[in-house]
Amino acid sequence: MVSITPGNIVASLTVTEEDIFYALAYRREKPKDWRNFIEYLSDHLADALDQHVYDEIRYLTDAYLHRQEECPHRRTTTVTTGGYHYSAGEVWDDLKEEVHCLDCGAVLTDEEKTAHEDAP
Repeated sequence: MVSITPGNIVASLTVTEEDIFYALAYRREKPKDWRNFIEYLSDHLADALDQHVYDEIRYLTDAYLHRQEECPHRRTTTVTTGGYHYSAGEVWDDLKEEVHCLDCGAVLTDEEKTAHEDAP
């Protein structure tokens, strides 16, 4: 079970001067006052990246879901949850088994489990 709490950091990005230099390597025209340019980027780059981060999250979500759709689920593991209980002289359990794909993380349905077992 994944706990989602507002404020959890999912990614952190550090951009160095070397990264800037590499990104501008293809340009013929480069800033003449490098220090002033770096200050300008320090003030404005975060806002510029912020404008595109939601599009990238949507793109990566689509890519992740597409990967799950195409995964052949060759490597799986069975996860058992629950336990045994004793109440009023009776023993009972609420054990539940789920098959998880180790490659894409999907929890397989009964149909997918059967298809996986039949595959070579």
